[in-house]
Amino acid sequence: MNGIFQIQPQYAHRESWASLADAFGLGYEILELSLTPALNESTLFREIRDYYAGSGRVTSVHGAFIDVNPVSGDAELRALSRRRCEESCEAALFMGAKNVIFHSSCLSFIRGSYLDAWAGRSADYFMDLAERYAGLSLFIENSQDVDPEPIRALMDRADHPRIGVCLDAGHANYSRAPLTQWFDLLGERIGYIHLSDNQGLFDDHEPLGTGTTDWAAVDRFVRRAGRKMYFTFETGDAEGVRASLAYIREHGLFI
Repeated sequence: MNGIFQIQPQYAHRESWASLADAFGLGYEILELSLTPALNESTLFREIRDYYAGSGRVTSVHGAFIDVNPVSGDAELRALSRRRCEESCEAALFMGAKNVIFHSSCLSFIRGSYLDAWAGRSADYFMDLAERYAGLSLFIENSQDVDPEPIRALMDRADHPRIGVCLDAGHANYSRAPLTQWFDLLGERIGYIHLSDNQGLFDDHEPLGTGTTDWAAVDRFVRRAGRKMYFTFETGDAEGVRASLAYIREHGLFI
């Protein structure tokens, strides 16, 4: 397969996830440390972080994203969000990761001056973050974005070699824009793809091939791009990953 493929393990079932990773040569994108930000101050956080650091499998970290807006107009919310983002970068370096993924925080139904200001402030923040954490590449992921325009506006302003786009194909599938439009507008900046399926309504995190996502279009983009990318299976459990791997091989995707 043409890329670095990853899974999002769960510490409570770490042995079975490690077996899956070894069987298929998969890296780890660590998500669970960002699901509950308050965990950062706990003994459990350090236990989980230390385990993954010793695993030798961590390639990426999914940064804090729940209620996080590093360019919020509220100074207190902005400061807390930036602290969470920085904690994610610190944890990523500690665990040996090369990448951190952050969600777009744009209120994507609002355009005009709001979008311009958001894109400028976001670009400034992430460029500063990239400079401060020189060992990491930062990827901005579409989440609640209704179309590619906000992230494109951010990327137009974020002139930095270690800032790019994580295109979540499942999120794009329930957006207002066709998947091909995401590739057309963001293509050169996409260096990372999240893989899960859904029925075009909600973020169901189903195995590939069980929903309505156009995986042939994703495959065409990857082939045209002609460069190695990071891919993460976001299918919830190990069985979903196995089913998705079988689908990829059956259909000759990303090879």
